[in-house]
Amino acid sequence: MKLNDFIKELEKALVERGVSEELSKKHVANLHRSFTSDDLSEIESIESHDEIAALADSISLILNKKSKAVVTKSETTENENAIAHMSQDPVAPYTPNSVESIKPPKQSADRSAPLYYEPEFGFDEDYREETATTRGITIFWVGLFVTLPITLALLAVIFGAFAAAFATLIGIIIASVAVLIVLVALGAAVSLAGIIYGITQLFSFPAAGIYEIGLGVIVAGAVLFVSILIYNFAIRFVPWVISKLGVFLKYVCGKLVTLFKFARKECYKL
Repeated sequence: MKLNDFIKELEKALVERGVSEELSKKHVANLHRSFTSDDLSEIESIESHDEIAALADSISLILNKKSKAVVTKSETTENENAIAHMSQDPVAPYTPNSVESIKPPKQSADRSAPLYYEPEFGFDEDYREETATTRGITIFWVGLFVTLPITLALLAVIFGAFAAAFATLIGIIIASVAVLIVLVALGAAVSLAGIIYGITQLFSFPAAGIYEIGLGVIVAGAVLFVSILIYNFAIRFVPWVISKLGVFLKYVCGKLVTLFKFARKECYKL
């Protein structure tokens, strides 16, 4: 395609996509001045109007975005100038509507709104001990010391259960690794014994020798498969369970602290 035809087609395509005729000619002229020899070669190789349409789509998208940004900026400047003019006008009357129009919108208390916040059950961090009553403080600390045996027993049960669970999982890992070592050793011994015995039988009884060699290979494959399963169980699955148990322990500790603070807050109000 010739250069002049390319320029005309591109200007026409931009106008069809909502770009003003003046802006289309200006942009295409600027684009023309920046053409290199490689660009001119590519233009000459254009044979279809679809390529020009694709180019016009991308260019019009950029130009339309710039135009909208300029319009928005000009509207913002006009609004700011109008507000400044109103603030400097000593004759401008005071009306409730003018004040209400510049107030920020009230936030809806709808629970479905994204800005709605519902306080979580727990201790109010803004609550201060200075507002607590002497009676409430006394009730809290006396009740804490009186119920301390029960509280300590419950904590011992909770953390003892977690300790037992962690110890059990660690023991499973150690036992699995030990079973893996024994299984590999026995499997290797049985497999090698079968293969070696089969080789010795090839010269006197070939069928029995081939059978023994095949049996040894089967044993080696089965041991390898089971060893992979045990390895993945001991090295990957059980540590993953331990990590999840640690997350649950952290969650339980957080809830216990929250319960303690909540009880203290409610007692201090008495």
